[in-house]
Amino acid sequence: MSLFTRSVEHSWRYDQLFPLYARLPWRAAYGLAAWQSRYFYQKQAQTRESIRQQMQLVFPEAGLEQVDGWVRDYFRMVEQEALDTWWLDRPVIPEIVSLQGFEAVQAARAAGQKVLLSSGHFGRFWLAGPAMRRAGYTIGTLTRDGGDTNKHGLHPAEYRYRLWKLQRLQASLGGAFLVEGEDLRCLYRELNQHLMTLLFDVSYTEIPRGSVTVPFLNGTISVPAGIYKIAKKTHAVVAPFYMRDSGSGPVVAEFSDLLNPHNYNDEEFMSLLAMQLESRIRARPGQWWLWEALPLLRR
Repeated sequence: MSLFTRSVEHSWRYDQLFPLYARLPWRAAYGLAAWQSRYFYQKQAQTRESIRQQMQLVFPEAGLEQVDGWVRDYFRMVEQEALDTWWLDRPVIPEIVSLQGFEAVQAARAAGQKVLLSSGHFGRFWLAGPAMRRAGYTIGTLTRDGGDTNKHGLHPAEYRYRLWKLQRLQASLGGAFLVEGEDLRCLYRELNQHLMTLLFDVSYTEIPRGSVTVPFLNGTISVPAGIYKIAKKTHAVVAPFYMRDSGSGPVVAEFSDLLNPHNYNDEEFMSLLAMQLESRIRARPGQWWLWEALPLLRR
């Protein structure tokens, strides 16, 4: 794909189409985003085939038609997740996203307990934030984006959108947005005021120190145990949540039982998070963002 074509695609998505959809009733807007995903399914052949290959390796018994349905669902999710950014502060958020099992988090905070939220790049996970904010909580996170330079080599239109998205998220969620690699003492302080989100993520360079190896999707992966260490150091509990996506716009943020890090060692704790994430991936393969990165996790 030429740079010119990429420029056109990134620009018209973010500068024309999504702002136009956001003027429509939300159900119509998400329907158009799903329809738009068909174009990118056809256009982004390399991404499509890479995801398809990884899915087929994990689900060798699945037929071609079934795998293709999962891949199409992935592209649909990507377009609708981008559209989510325009709806973060809209009054219709309660119609689009709901919380299930959040009562345990509310009870923990009412008792003065610090809470770390954990998700795994599964589904349109950012939408859980506005719903929690409407329930009376502020939410912060640790992110890779947000620096002054485009160090990940994103297309300029994509980079501008990412920065704008972070600004929208921070304004909507009300918590501190910290950039990965900064002093963690600030994160420790923010836990006193906010729910802080750490994602079950993959390192795109070398395997970080302190990583553990856990079972995952028919093999093993190496993952940083930072969330375990931070929770243990700060005496916080961890609240895993995962998104259930209807495909037509609405989502449900499903919260699992709270985890106390003092009941586990690092490998046990991260294995439990990996097991929870895997169960969601197996139920809805098209909802996981990191299919292309799976070989990096396998290192």
